[in-house]
Amino acid sequence: MCSPSSIAQSFVRSSPSRIGRNVTVRRQAALRTLSTTSSSSNLTSTSTQPEPNPHLQVLLQNPELSENDATNELRWIVSEVRSHAAKEMARGRLPPIEDERVGQLVRRRAEGEPLQYILGSTDFGPLNLLCKKPVLIPRSETAHIFTLLSQSILSSISLLSSAARPKEPLSILDLCTGSACIPLLMTHLNPLCTVVGIDNSPAAVALGNANVQKLQMSERVKVRYGNVFSDPEALLLGAQLREGGRIGMVVSNPPYIPYDQYQDLPRSVRVYESPSALLGDGLRHYEPGRGLKFYERISQVLEDLLVEEEKMVNQGWSDIPRVAVEVGLGQATEVEDILRSSKGGVVGRTEVWKDQYGSDRMVVGWSR
Repeated sequence: MCSPSSIAQSFVRSSPSRIGRNVTVRRQAALRTLSTTSSSSNLTSTSTQPEPNPHLQVLLQNPELSENDATNELRWIVSEVRSHAAKEMARGRLPPIEDERVGQLVRRRAEGEPLQYILGSTDFGPLNLLCKKPVLIPRSETAHIFTLLSQSILSSISLLSSAARPKEPLSILDLCTGSACIPLLMTHLNPLCTVVGIDNSPAAVALGNANVQKLQMSERVKVRYGNVFSDPEALLLGAQLREGGRIGMVVSNPPYIPYDQYQDLPRSVRVYESPSALLGDGLRHYEPGRGLKFYERISQVLEDLLVEEEKMVNQGWSDIPRVAVEVGLGQATEVEDILRSSKGGVVGRTEVWKDQYGSDRMVVGWSR
């Protein structure tokens, strides 16, 4: 990463108010209804000169929000409160008073808590995923680059209706899976892949499995407890692959932020999201570092995790990447060097792919 300010900009972009967050149909309806008169929530006024919205004024106590940000986020909060109320009434229960409930959520956001944790979900590409503190909140940049990766995989194989299509599904291992956003997105976009996500956080494993159940993807996505720094055989065993099984591709969005730059991240990131999911040199490394520890480890274990290239070709998966990792700003060149020096020379060439904002965001490696 090039500077603390650039990292902060990357994370700020990923807040729902700054990335043009994909609003669901339910939330789009709220955009229309919020502008109508609502005597129960006092969110609008019938006077010619409307008084300042008290909820909006509270939200603006959060220094990370502009007035436009706060206005949009208030709409999403109101939408969520009304949606929850509708569900409660459908169950024959009285919901909380709308204005009081909106006020509770607004105060949490004003104190800096990320909106995704408050609402309990976030959009990730075409998916809507559960979010829960302290598991890392999926970012739009991640969705963009892994969508590109899925498209690249599908474009390199024969038509799925053809006899020349792959003989077996592409098995993928996602290291540091967090909420399982990457496995779920890749299987959603590619009907011929299965993904196992590994994480050493019990909270992440629980949330990842909850997302798998929510999206009904349990046949193709598994989330297991495991540590990237453990023995490669233990990783494969933790993934519960068949005996002697290896995988076709390794993907990861690992922790990559150096400690000195971590201190300059927005408070909403530092206070609420797990530092172990962010710090690229580990929790105990409090000196200036490069944030590359996880990439170096991935490079060391690739040879022991990946199926041989010849077998991949025989299965119909020729010319596809064997490894793809998200990187921080300013890290791409070093990560390319790290992957090309992988044990056993399993990575013959690499490319750097950009995110939707034009920043280097992913390093992709092929065997040849």
